Amino acid sequence: MHVSSTSRIFGIEFLDVASWNIASINNNPFEYWNSCGDPKYEDLMCAVEKMLNDKKFDVPIEFIFTNSMFSELLNEMSQASIESPEKLVQVWHGDFKHRFALDEFLRDKSIASKRLASMPDRITNNINLKDGGRCYRPSAISAYKGAMPSLESWWTLWKHFMFHEHLEVLDGDSGPLLVCKMLSPIPRNKYPALTVEEEEISVQLQILCLAILDSIFLYILFTSGPCIWQDVRMTLCRALIQDKAANTCNVIATSYSSTRIFFLQEAAAAFLKVVQVHPVLVDRYHLVAPRNLDGRRDQNSMILVDKHFFDEKTSEDVTKEVSDAVAGSFLAPGDLLVVKVQDRQGRSWLLASFHGDSNGLS
Repeated sequence: MHVSSTSRIFGIEFLDVASWNIASINNNPFEYWNSCGDPKYEDLMCAVEKMLNDKKFDVPIEFIFTNSMFSELLNEMSQASIESPEKLVQVWHGDFKHRFALDEFLRDKSIASKRLASMPDRITNNINLKDGGRCYRPSAISAYKGAMPSLESWWTLWKHFMFHEHLEVLDGDSGPLLVCKMLSPIPRNKYPALTVEEEEISVQLQILCLAILDSIFLYILFTSGPCIWQDVRMTLCRALIQDKAANTCNVIATSYSSTRIFFLQEAAAAFLKVVQVHPVLVDRYHLVAPRNLDGRRDQNSMILVDKHFFDEKTSEDVTKEVSDAVAGSFLAPGDLLVVKVQDRQGRSWLLASFHGDSNGLS
């Protein structure tokens, strides 16, 4: 929402203020329909739509993500010191392997409400590294730059990424971590659709569901457009994902030049550095970020305040005081940022940027 005014009421100046959820975690090139001007893109999307509506293509998951792949997954988890409980084996052999991939997995609302696939995708899709680089999960729904010529070659890449890559996350404090170790248990008190048993093995279920999800998307694309989907995906990645943070800064600098306060949500930890080197924004704004940036979830609330209107030296982060006063909340790191600051006339302001989870769970 953007509000513009230069008038005054009761002697108080109205300010141009904007709020923007910049969705740094959204790095799926196929998430939305795009008008990219490439006829191959429209051909691919039409073929995918046709396939999704044709029952003959809806096969049991075990024909895509096979029993041998599941066994390899259990072995990789064991090698990474992630317990592979009998309950997970029961889930696979008694449930998931028999589900139809499209109707009973992709369209299963309970998997969505339990966050069993979306949560691990959020954490591993695009990882900002301490050295300034990025690492992408080998997947059709990430900006991974390598080739995935077959399901078999993808599976080798995927296992290496999840279980053998030691990465040092930007603003992380635990040193290099295996990607699989970046996943955390999903709390049932926040996502009550989970059963008690599912909560106990939620990390293992996330790994399994992510592997199934990625394999199904590849099955869809290899079936719908085997010769064109990888070129189309890279075209979309270049247009939508690469330099996303810099493009976001350019929009703020050029289209919102009169905005005094810019509330941002779901900003990556790396966004802070991009702002600090942007030739316009670094001169115009002071960027207030959380004390402890979350480089894993990369869903940080931030606030840009106009240096010429506000005295940045008076900025004080009071997020902890506010969050402590909100009993029973499910605030995740970075969801809320609350700041006290004075303007150049000595008036005090309380500013808050907040990102609420789906269904008001924060």
